[in-house]
This record gives sequence, structure tokens and C-alpha cells, in this order.
Amino acid sequence: MAERLKVLIIDDDAARRTDMRHRLGTAIEVQEADTGETGIALLKARKFDCTFVGDRLPDMAGTGVLQNFYDIGDDMMPTAFVMLGGDAGDTGMADALRWGAHDYILKEQASTPALATSLAKAREIFSLRKARHSAGEKLRHAQKMDAVGQLASGFGHDFNNLLTVILGNTRLMQRRVDAMQDVETRAAILPKIEGVEDAARRGANLIRQLMVFSRQSELSEQVVDLRQFVRAAADQQQKKLGEDIKVRLLDTGTNPTVRIDAKLFDMALANIAANARDAMPQGGALDFAMGSADYGGNEYAHISVRDTGRGMPAHVLERIFEPFFTTKKTGEGTGLGLAMVYGFVRQSGGHIEAASTEGQGTTLDIYLPLYRSG
Repeated sequence: MAERLKVLIIDDDAARRTDMRHRLGTAIEVQEADTGETGIALLKARKFDCTFVGDRLPDMAGTGVLQNFYDIGDDMMPTAFVMLGGDAGDTGMADALRWGAHDYILKEQASTPALATSLAKAREIFSLRKARHSAGEKLRHAQKMDAVGQLASGFGHDFNNLLTVILGNTRLMQRRVDAMQDVETRAAILPKIEGVEDAARRGANLIRQLMVFSRQSELSEQVVDLRQFVRAAADQQQKKLGEDIKVRLLDTGTNPTVRIDAKLFDMALANIAANARDAMPQGGALDFAMGSADYGGNEYAHISVRDTGRGMPAHVLERIFEPFFTTKKTGEGTGLGLAMVYGFVRQSGGHIEAASTEGQGTTLDIYLPLYRSG
């Protein structure tokens, strides 16, 4: 059963509000406000599908309510807005539309059909603007990630050259020290050389992840049975995560095949699981689901990984794939785990989406091109 539409009416005329409530019908949940400030408070406290606002309120003009929410930069509002005008003046209509209203209707002409038409029109325009804004945000994010990827690629190549020199020299030093006759000196120096070598190797591993993010790594692709692969990955992660986190495999019954770099895919799933573990310090569940799904009008293999952790706010969610971005304390994380996942998926011709709500966990959806032989 479809959820009822929620409508807010902001107008100082109680009789008009009652009449509009009646004309909108019992299928629509209506809430009322008699001042602009009251209406603004309600809009900030809860979500509405549409708001009808009078052009003149006791404490402000109707456009004052709109101006509280409208940002000309993104042309977005928290709800569809319809201005209730007192006359047919072009100026009032233009002002309302300029400040983000999606439709304009005269109060004396607010019949049942007119209200229904205005409600539908405002919601359609609101939906189109929202879709346009979402597409624009995705484009800007993709452009930013590409720019960061190019920067990371250049940095990675240069830093990798430095590490090669360091590792080469530590091997030479190690040989020289091994040849020393003085046992005490050799015992004192070797651990320090090994420490330098270990740090350089860890740095090289970070660079490898960075190169995966920037899509500069070489892929060694093979045809993979997704069901078997994800089942094996889930079993492996259960052993690593321990008894406090229950790893579950949700099999949809379909068995898609993909052509990917299996080693990098395994690393990607391990990085996702590691982030999920950190989000569930008190334990929880990590669900792996697989199947086929539509993305952008095309069929893809779909892998969904969901945890029951603490989730994250929107401003953190939008940055989780950026390299070196981390919410952990200094020294506890590099911020390259999910960046590597993003780069691997994109280089494999796929897509990745993240969704999260504070207190309700996080879901990562990976879409990889299906492999069809012949």
C-alpha cells in the first residue's frame, strides 16, 4: 500500500486552510501553520511532499518562507512549493518562482481540480530539479575523482621511483653488513636496515593501492564464477573478523559470470570488510549478496555488501572514496582502502554506489560488467 502524501498548508486564514484540507481529500495527510515562522519550523523538523504557502502572512511575505530554504546556486528546495496568490499580478508570480516556488495558484481559484493539478505539477518540477541536481553532483564528483586520480598517478610514479632507490640501497647495505666480521656491530646494524626495508615495502604497498585508485595498475583478468568467488570471500572474512561479527551470504539464486582481476577483487572485498569491522566495534552482521541488476539501462553483475554498523553522516559519505580521507585517528588508517575499491571497480568497467544512515549501517553496491562467452 502506497504511503500517503504529506502536505503542509501555511496560511493565516483558518477557513481557507480547512477548505483546502477538504478539497485535497482524505488520501492526503495535511498539516497546517498560520505563520511563516511556524511553517519554517515544521519544514525543518519533518519532510513534506508539497507545501502550499500564502503570499501574505502575519509575520512575513510568503516569499520569506521560500527565501529561508532557496539557494540559487543549486536551485533546490526541501519540498515542492506552491504559492497561494491573492491576485493575478505578474510581479507576485514572478517573485514566487524566482525564489524557488514550483507553481503559483490564486486563492479564489483553488478548486479541487486546480489543487490536484497544482500539486502534481509542483511535485513533477521538484522531482525533475532533484534529478538534475543529483546528476550534476555525480558529474562534479566524477570530475573531482578523475582530477585526484591524475594527481595520485603522478605522485605514485615519482614516489615509487624513490622507494626503488631506497630498497636497492638497503639490499646493498645488508650485503655489506652480512660480510662484517664484527658480530656485535652486525647485530646492531642489521635490525635498523631491516626496519628501513620494511617501511619502504609498506610504502610500496600503499603506492600499489594508490595506483589502483588512479586506474594505472595492470589488470590480470580471468573469468570468475561470482557465486563461488563471493562465497569463498565471505568464508575468508568470517575467519578474519571473529565471532563478534556474523558474516552472512545472501544468495539470490542467479549465478553471473564476470571477467576481472581476481586478486584485486579479493583485496577490494577484504578492504570493504575491514571498514565494516571498524564500524562495528561491538559486533554485528556483514551481509554479502550477489545477483544481477540493472544499472543505467544495462544489466550488470551486482555484489552488495552491507554492515549493521554505526553508519555515517552525508558529509562523510560523499568523501569515502577519496584517497587518504579517513575518520580514524592518526596512525590508525591510510584512507586508501575504499579508494582502492573505487579504482578497481572503475578500471574493471563497473560502477560503485554507497548508502549510509547514522545508526543504521552502510551498504556498498558494486556493479561489474557481465561476461558472456562468444
